[in-house]
Amino acid sequence: MALKDIRAEDEVFLREGALGVGAVREVRPDSLLVWLEGWGEATLGAEHVAAAHDGKVVLDPHALPDDMRDRLLHAHDGEFRDPAAIAGDQPPPRGDEAGETDA
Repeated sequence: MALKDIRAEDEVFLREGALGVGAVREVRPDSLLVWLEGWGEATLGAEHVAAAHDGKVVLDPHALPDDMRDRLLHAHDGEFRDPAAIAGDQPPPRGDEAGETDA
């Protein structure tokens, strides 16, 4: 994959349709400097990029080092994923669910 179509601030994904796992910080002639969630800064070559379009850089997970791929697969594990609760559509927890006890 040619790096010429990639721009700084493009979002980085592990696969199409997935949540973003980072962003491009700098495009170099033969590599990208990226920031990856749960990893930090990394330099990736063209061999690590499966596709680049519409401000998105999709990585080839099989080309990544095993430890990096494993970390990125779990980058969003700790995030809250209940859209109804985020929107405030769920009732507040009862006292016993909130860790309160009767005195």
